[in-house]
Amino acid sequence: MERPSTLKVYSPPSYEVYGLAKNPFEQLASEGIEDVESIHVYQEVDMRLSMIISEVIGNKSSIAFSLVGPLGMGKTQRLKSIHKTISEQGGKAIYIKVDTNDILKLTRDMFNGLKPPKTRTNIFLENLSRKLGFIDRLEKMLSSTKEYKSRDIAEMLTKELSKYPYSTVLLDELENMQTASEEEKILFFEMLRHFISNMPPGCIVGFACIPNAYEEYSKIFPAFFMRLHYEFKLRPMSLDETFELVKKRLNKVRIRDTDDPVYPFTDEAIRLIHQLAKGNPRQILRLLHYVLSEASKHKFDPIDDYVVTTILEEPKNLEEYLMRIPKDYRDLVETIVYQFNGGPASYIQIAKEVKKPGVQVYDHLEELIRLGFLVGDPKGNYKVPDYVRKFLEEQEVEEKQ
Repeated sequence: MERPSTLKVYSPPSYEVYGLAKNPFEQLASEGIEDVESIHVYQEVDMRLSMIISEVIGNKSSIAFSLVGPLGMGKTQRLKSIHKTISEQGGKAIYIKVDTNDILKLTRDMFNGLKPPKTRTNIFLENLSRKLGFIDRLEKMLSSTKEYKSRDIAEMLTKELSKYPYSTVLLDELENMQTASEEEKILFFEMLRHFISNMPPGCIVGFACIPNAYEEYSKIFPAFFMRLHYEFKLRPMSLDETFELVKKRLNKVRIRDTDDPVYPFTDEAIRLIHQLAKGNPRQILRLLHYVLSEASKHKFDPIDDYVVTTILEEPKNLEEYLMRIPKDYRDLVETIVYQFNGGPASYIQIAKEVKKPGVQVYDHLEELIRLGFLVGDPKGNYKVPDYVRKFLEEQEVEEKQ
């Protein structure tokens, strides 16, 4: 069945009614924003990470740490901040968003981060290294897991990073290698353990992971996790931090002065949004963005807790439901709606349809459940809520008439 094209084109909302140049909550990740320091809400973990960087740069210390927290807690932003700082200090900064459960590819990506740009001189040096046996030796060890020599690979990584005054290896979304075999995970963590035991001076090793994967990894290879100098467990934003987030973001786009730093929102509206988001920074921003966007269309002024409740009530039709889905996840929900008639469907079935990694799709589907856009069933499948099912049934009746 062809997907019905019922979507209407609306003119973009104007925020001038509130004295705002634009919606300041659109960008969920602050690492993509210029002058990020002016809007970042600093938590205790940020102070501790700053101390780590100062220790490394000031005393040439070497430190390994983990960042653990659910999706949307700011793990990526913090890793990228470290990457930027080390790069600005003239160091070698390797940041990898883990997108595979293949430890051979992941290890190769780490070494690829050491490669200079492809100039004639660098191609010559690479060919020379190959003749001298460095690249051939590495490639042999990365040809199969049977050839994977954890200690030797770690020593090669240490040797290469020793050439720089400062260095960092940052692995983001490490949960995405969760589906690798236990043997492969042990080989990889053994390599990291050897590397951390012999890090060059001025080196930072850090990785970010969601809690359930972190717990699984810790049980498989406790010797590696005992080597970490710091383990940071990210906590939700407090109500005060949420107010600070709102004030800073709004202040960046104001084109008209106001005595109230959170206008057009009321304090009660922000308290309600903080409560609904359970303190998750990404979800707070999503709700603020959606509420401000919808409120501006109707010129609600101010935006109080009643307005928030009205805007966030159940959608009135399928189109409105789909429009509320975060755009990064919309293809998953559309697949469940149109390919699986609302579900239930397994994450593997959905991943095949959208041609994305299964672990990534699973994480996004779980977040959609947390956001209330999907529900799970006892068999681990995913489906639309009952009120969306009614929209589909109504649409089916209309098509038959």
